[in-house]
Amino acid sequence: MEVKWIPSMSVNEKTIDNQHKKLLAQIEKIIQIISSLEVNMSVLRETIRFLYEYIKDHLSYEEGYMRKNNYPDIEKHKEIHRNFVQFYENFQKELKEKITSGYFSSIEIKELLEKVKEHLADWWINHISTIDQTYAKYIKSHSK
Repeated sequence: MEVKWIPSMSVNEKTIDNQHKKLLAQIEKIIQIISSLEVNMSVLRETIRFLYEYIKDHLSYEEGYMRKNNYPDIEKHKEIHRNFVQFYENFQKELKEKITSGYFSSIEIKELLEKVKEHLADWWINHISTIDQTYAKYIKSHSK
């Protein structure tokens, strides 16, 4: 499964679309790192940390965009964002514990890869393709 942005994911706001593209590209990078025969832990750590900061910046920008455009379901959308950030923080903690243990079994790598695919890639693709489309449609229909 390739993780990439497609035009139907557009929310009709250039900055957010570009952020979504970069988020998905970073998730694809994580999948490639973990899938490689020799996992480069420092690159994986750096990518995971970068993605965390980027996710927070993106969600903040997106929430500001919704607020600026008076999106009525902003609180519900923000709650979805908070839940994801909590998942990601737990994921980072779990990954850090595995990395610092000094030993990664092939089973652990496979489990981690599945978690990344299921909870990062699938979550973001679904979120961009469905949840974010609700505010995009609202804003488009209410713009002057």
